[in-house]
Amino acid sequence: MLSKVHHVGIVVESADAALAFYRDQLGLPVSVDRVVDDQGVRGVLLPIGDAEIELLEPNREGTGIARFLQSRGEGLHHVCLQSDDCAADLRAAASLGVQLIDESPRPGLAGNIGFLHPKSNHGVLVEYATPVEEPETGPSDAAIARRLDHVGIVVKDISTAAATYERHFGFSLDPELGGKQDALGIENAFMLAGNCHLEFIRPTTDEGPVATFAEERGEGSFLLSLAVDNVEAAVATLRDGGVRAGAPNGGVAFVSPRSSFGVTLQLVERS
Repeated sequence: MLSKVHHVGIVVESADAALAFYRDQLGLPVSVDRVVDDQGVRGVLLPIGDAEIELLEPNREGTGIARFLQSRGEGLHHVCLQSDDCAADLRAAASLGVQLIDESPRPGLAGNIGFLHPKSNHGVLVEYATPVEEPETGPSDAAIARRLDHVGIVVKDISTAAATYERHFGFSLDPELGGKQDALGIENAFMLAGNCHLEFIRPTTDEGPVATFAEERGEGSFLLSLAVDNVEAAVATLRDGGVRAGAPNGGVAFVSPRSSFGVTLQLVERS
């Protein structure tokens, strides 16, 4: 059974460079820093709330991570859902007609893992993971970023995407959130995935970052939102550290992808 978002994966050219932001600026500790030789990747896990951010640095050419970096550059790579039995959940996905990358689990940084093809999930590469050991390091109370708030996914049709994710993963739409956001040129809906939300976003105009993403890439992972206690204080601290961050507006601020290693990163104030 799937219970929550275990982590969000981010491909970077240099994990050390990315740690200067995610660890040193946001204050997230490192629980795992390991090279997975058979995957040709150095992976770093940073706990945030009851989830993690995973930095992925390719260490040889020809791997999936290396090809992603070459074709798309740094940025969001996958969303990992925690499973209590990865093998059983992969079989269940196959029975629903989901296209699999891994038909059976294999060892990975987060435990026993398996990937579903993004074609089956509206452009999102989804990973299942069954942890085999508890992380040695937990989240930090001193971190600026407190937890994952939501992952934004650009889709062509919200109802279709929501039905797909409910069928594949068993999550349901949150009726209290979402709607038309005319000022942003979008329509959105939120699905609670255990510990955070998945946001389905459809552009309603031909202008703006969501419309540009949809035009250039189609459907897929677009945005990572992190909850902070005080967005103005968070922005001030990050700017003092040399991070490019926009002015807070309505409890929300954005960090420039130049500072967050290709990620459209949102900070949202949550009590």
